[in-house]
Amino acid sequence: MLTGYIRDLAPVVVAAYDVAIRRARERGWSGKSVYVDHGLSPVKYYAYRYRTFHECDLLFYPGPVFQDIMAVLNPEFDHGLQGGLPKMDQLVTLEVDREAECRRLGLAPEKPIVVFAPTWGGKYRSDWGIANARHLDGYPNLIIAPHPSDYRIARRFDAVVPEEKGNINQLLRLADVVVSDVSSVVGEAAVLDTPVVQMILPEYPGCFPQPERRHEGLWLDTQRMKSFEAAADPVRRPFKLAYLDEDWIMGHTAHPQQIKRAVDAAIAEPDRFSKERKFWAERSCFLPDGRSTERIGMMIETFLEEGIRKQFGRFPPSRYFDAEKDQVQARENTDR
Repeated sequence: MLTGYIRDLAPVVVAAYDVAIRRARERGWSGKSVYVDHGLSPVKYYAYRYRTFHECDLLFYPGPVFQDIMAVLNPEFDHGLQGGLPKMDQLVTLEVDREAECRRLGLAPEKPIVVFAPTWGGKYRSDWGIANARHLDGYPNLIIAPHPSDYRIARRFDAVVPEEKGNINQLLRLADVVVSDVSSVVGEAAVLDTPVVQMILPEYPGCFPQPERRHEGLWLDTQRMKSFEAAADPVRRPFKLAYLDEDWIMGHTAHPQQIKRAVDAAIAEPDRFSKERKFWAERSCFLPDGRSTERIGMMIETFLEEGIRKQFGRFPPSRYFDAEKDQVQARENTDR
């Protein structure tokens, strides 16, 4: 019954996770797919590694660096547009009452607030994700914000789990310093021009040279993947992009044992890496002005209208066309 339901989904599906599109197709759905990414980290190796991305009818790049990655992996791909990241709309426009939020969280509003928001992996290894919060134990005015996949172990670290899953925008707006690793949060902090500290680890989940847990529907063959894996240098270049010769560094970096000292430095010299933050904010996120969702919506509309034009030989009468009239006109065109 579920298979039949999925087979009859809408003719166009917009998804933020490639697995959703792949599973729908496996169950018989044959419509058009639009992919809108959910993150800003170009360090992760699964960016465009799977066939689903390359078979999308329309793909939105969060920022220019992702288009550069696609150009390396698939130079012939021509279904991509710069779209930005929809969840940034709320982040860049959100207003937070610092005094009230500090009262709610038990923080001192007059002192710098540090947000530790790592990528996932804490439930797999003791040196990944939220598990690294132990290196900031006792740091004043600290907020620990776990990745959604680590929510189950978040209580062990007295972490703040947001009411809306995965949405830590309110915490990021409070932050005077953001501590992370290879999480998209680093890029989001850069967009806000908030100083960051990136934790150096021997390796990160979802990054070379870690093996991928998924093997289905790969776009790149084994030989090419091995060449990219061989180019990784986690010891000397822990933040090297997966498929490009660039390093995603926009703030202080430190091994776990020196992380408190690095946070102190970021608080003391907040403008030291402002140039790097600006550079990577622009590379990672296209036009974060609070209107990404609106622009992407309009581009999807244009994409749908173009499909109608190709099918029936015309565009709809307006961008907000009347569905009932359009169906009548479509039948008339078909009869001709």
